[in-house]
Amino acid sequence: MSAATSVEVLCPLCRVPADRESLGCPYCREDLGVLFRLRYSARIDYNRALEALAAGDGALALGLLHRAVTAEPGLEPARELLESLSVSGSRGSVSGSAPMASERDTPSE
Repeated sequence: MSAATSVEVLCPLCRVPADRESLGCPYCREDLGVLFRLRYSARIDYNRALEALAAGDGALALGLLHRAVTAEPGLEPARELLESLSVSGSRGSVSGSAPMASERDTPSE
């Protein structure tokens, strides 16, 4: 599964797919923001790792990438970047080779 792959969130009450714009159930209007954050936690950590690398904080980026890969083992961009950093032993920023997750696949916090 790539970072651009959509992850569906179902309302636990209605079993209806949640609205990605409102982060709520279109049927019962239940707020599902917490479920989105849980479902997308790996992608959020991956994006935060990219920000940490851009800021020169390789140690934080490694921790976030480990957490992202643990939460979503199929998140290939996070796995590839983690392997790249682990092999190079990098603690600083990485050149623009890391793919960004699509913003529409990661809800805002």
